[in-house]
Amino acid sequence: MKTLALCRWSLLALIALQLAWFGWLHPPQQIFMAAALILSVGPLVLVLPFAWSLQPKPLVVAGLVLLVYFSVGVMEAWANPTVRAPALVQVGLILVYFTALATLRRRRSPAG
Repeated sequence: MKTLALCRWSLLALIALQLAWFGWLHPPQQIFMAAALILSVGPLVLVLPFAWSLQPKPLVVAGLVLLVYFSVGVMEAWANPTVRAPALVQVGLILVYFTALATLRRRRSPAG
């Protein structure tokens, strides 16, 4: 269960990274900052209470949401050198989440 707590803390760190990235490090130029923060942090905040319980199914659902963030992080790290550092941190946090999630094992039904 301790490794599953990494899922919880990496999700919290990802929320903090999104706030720092879009609110302070590289604020958006074309749209309002509030809209960018809502779009970047909103889905993470919505899945946080479910993932906080450390139950397997909500953790997997949160992982599906994080797949979008993973692809955005890879794309930004590849295409935009000015935001490469936060994008790679984002990818790293998501890899920590999925590594911790990989420790889940299916419960075996009793032999019958």
